[in-house]
Amino acid sequence: MIQALLLYADHLFDRAAAAGDGNAKGDHLETARKNPLYRAPEAPAVPQLPAELAYIWTWFTQLNQKRQCGMAVNALASAEILAWQARHGVRFDPFEESVIDRLDALFIYHQNKKVNSDLP
Repeated sequence: MIQALLLYADHLFDRAAAAGDGNAKGDHLETARKNPLYRAPEAPAVPQLPAELAYIWTWFTQLNQKRQCGMAVNALASAEILAWQARHGVRFDPFEESVIDRLDALFIYHQNKKVNSDLP
């Protein structure tokens, strides 16, 4: 089930990644589909969000909006996570913490992949 959530997140993070012109890859695909001459290639099935873990995905997206950025995107800090939990009256159990950490690592990977692909 965790793997399904990570596949879902990977798909969304990849669609949100910037293409060469700075626009999201997903935006390019949606624009291309509107063209009457566009012929969609055989696409793999889009990963689905497991209903049992949807609440963790919601928590991660809320935390992600509060992420600190400097010269690059930073990992979610423990202080930010604790502050979010206090604000929302939520306490993560160890399983939820590990899933949030894995989602965060995947998000950082996609952000760094985008930056590193721009290097010569």
